[in-house]
Amino acid sequence: MKNPNLEICSLLEARMNETIQEINKTDSIFDADKLHSELRILDWIFYQICVNAQNSASSNERIF
Repeated sequence: MKNPNLEICSLLEARMNETIQEINKTDSIFDADKLHSELRILDWIFYQICVNAQNSASSNERIF
């Protein structure tokens, strides 16, 4: 596996898309609120991991 962080990023992105679809399907504001909280947490994790992965990948490309 060349860069395992990129797989994590695509898994997080897929889970975020699933959560957005669940939010769009729900009729209850209480259920939607729980899902929005989950989405915010996933978004924060995605940003922390994937931005660092992209920065390190681009800096590695510059070295070679």
